[in-house]
Parts: sequence; C-alpha cells; structure tokens
Amino acid sequence: MSKRLIEELSGIGEIRTGDIVLRSTAYRLAVWADERPDGSADHGPVTIDGHIDIDGIAEAVVLTGPDSLALALEDGRRLAFSVTDTGGRIVGRGGLQAP
Repeated sequence: MSKRLIEELSGIGEIRTGDIVLRSTAYRLAVWADERPDGSADHGPVTIDGHIDIDGIAEAVVLTGPDSLALALEDGRRLAFSVTDTGGRIVGRGGLQAP
C-alpha cells in the first residue's frame, strides 16, 4: 500500500518531557497516510516523521528517558516522538494531539 503526504509542518517548537521544557528547536515534519485501495478520499491511520535540531540535548534525553519526549508545535498541537538517529531524525508515536 502506498503512502500519501497529507501535511507538512515546520517551525520552532518546544521539546518537552511532561511539563518540563528541554529546549526550543526548529522542526520539519511530514504527515503520511495510507492510500485506500478503493481510491476514496478518506485515509487510514497516519504516520509522522521528520527532523529536529537535537544539538545540546543528548544528556537531557538520556536523563529523562527517550520514550517521554513530546514536541509542542507552533500551532499548539503536540506530538509524542522518538529520536531515531544522532542527526535528529524523529518518528511520531501516534498522531498529532490537539491543544
């Protein structure tokens, strides 16, 4: 099944663990949906991936635990995420959460 890009997001957001702000960072995200075999406009579950600037937060991530990170976007939505490499590539855990 192929994926279709449904939204691109970029801006400056806050990397958080719970109520603690670790830092502000630039982000670029892509929101993907599986295309339906019947060609309908509705889409199935989404996946989110992208990139953030993680320079200087490695120790904070280790101390707080990599599974407790969230990115607060400029528009107020939040994304729970995992860092997948040392260059700042991320993958969302679930979808975007409303403010």
